[in-house]
Amino acid sequence: MRKKIMPRLGAAFFLGGFLCLAPARVYGVVGQAEEWDPFKEADLKDFHDELVHEEEKKEMAQADEIRGLLKDKKKEVSGMDKEQKQIAEQEIKNIEKELMAFPKRDRIRFETGGQYQYDSNIKRNIIHKEKGDSVFDTTGTALFDLSGRKTDLRFEVTGAKQWNIHFPEKDFWLGEERIRTRRKYLRRIHHVLNSRVARTSSKTPEIDEKKIRWDSYQNTAFNYAFSRKLSMNVEANANKRLFTTEPFDQDSAWEVNISPSAFWNFTPKSRASLGYTYGANRIRTKSTNTDSQEVRVGYFGKITGKTSLSADISYGHQTPKAIEAPEVNTINVGTGLIWQKSAKSQWTLQLLRSVQNTTSNQVSQTNPNLVTKIDSHFTNDSISLSLNQRLGRKLTGLMTLNFSHLRTHVSNPTATQDEVDSETRQISFPLSLGLTYQMKQWLRLRLGYTFSYRMGDEKSDYYRSHNLVAGIYSIF
Repeated sequence: MRKKIMPRLGAAFFLGGFLCLAPARVYGVVGQAEEWDPFKEADLKDFHDELVHEEEKKEMAQADEIRGLLKDKKKEVSGMDKEQKQIAEQEIKNIEKELMAFPKRDRIRFETGGQYQYDSNIKRNIIHKEKGDSVFDTTGTALFDLSGRKTDLRFEVTGAKQWNIHFPEKDFWLGEERIRTRRKYLRRIHHVLNSRVARTSSKTPEIDEKKIRWDSYQNTAFNYAFSRKLSMNVEANANKRLFTTEPFDQDSAWEVNISPSAFWNFTPKSRASLGYTYGANRIRTKSTNTDSQEVRVGYFGKITGKTSLSADISYGHQTPKAIEAPEVNTINVGTGLIWQKSAKSQWTLQLLRSVQNTTSNQVSQTNPNLVTKIDSHFTNDSISLSLNQRLGRKLTGLMTLNFSHLRTHVSNPTATQDEVDSETRQISFPLSLGLTYQMKQWLRLRLGYTFSYRMGDEKSDYYRSHNLVAGIYSIF
């Protein structure tokens, strides 16, 4: 076994030295094992991202509005007299100066790097108190911004390879493409289109078969501005996961949903939103087919010149379409605070509570007609604190500390009087540190480190990992 591991360690460190500088993306650390989290970690991450990136979305909208104003001003100049023309030209210069404060588009960008995860027990069958695994990921990405005056068009191609040092049979390849486009029609209609296709190839040692999976994600959204204060949005998503090899084709599934929403700007610095989502999820075996609905309300506003506050609340209901599928009710409540302490320092605080009630059916193995309902209750409280600090003219540091507490309560109606309902707890806390160094205007380096630890009442709850990230990306 040692002979097999040593060449892989050598290759990993060789690639780590060659790619000594960090990719911009680091995928989820806590919850990256798909089997561990019954609470839909991806949904929680999306909920967090909405809070964090709200300020960036608003900045992009402001830039688009200024560009539109600049375009209108330039059209008006041709029909003016000399005195009016001088005044208009000065206004155009002021608008162009204001627009310079927003970041310019990066026409071509290349990213390459590696991520080395060590002392991780995520791959072990017996998780508790096992020696750590080592996993090395390499990623290469090319991004092309083909945007014009009327259309925002971006194309992205990514290739990745993962080496499992101790478990080489779990290696996999990933190829992915993304297309993102945005266009404005008739001055009031904005259309956004996102398309993603990915292919993952791995091997399953249990049955010695290659596992090939295709993932397709298609998204489109229309926004119509009725006035400066009111706008409507309609978004549609279609996701499909296809396994092309016969042993796994029963896991192929698809999901579609549509989400109308409305946004109301109380003032130029604050707005509220109301949205509804209806979706359907289907799998080839039909065992976990479900329909789902969600209602959400949100608010974002500036409290002071340096502080912004966001708040979200949502309620979701999942209706089973098969006897094995559970009925789920979920409530998410979150708030986020962004404090721009100075031009070089920004603090972000996020608080999120999620409550989920699940009713599932347990079918008897001896009697298929005998079905027992089991109720489960999940509560997840999470806190995230991050600091983005500019340490120098070319050096930026980022620190993020997260804490999550998950409580699971299961009620079994078939339990005897001497038995009690089961209750378990999990506590997770990842810490991330990152540095970005801008060597040149077109060249940036990044180094990162993440430590993750999870503990709980069950042996299978214990998880730990260290992640070292290094990469480089260039802009043209």
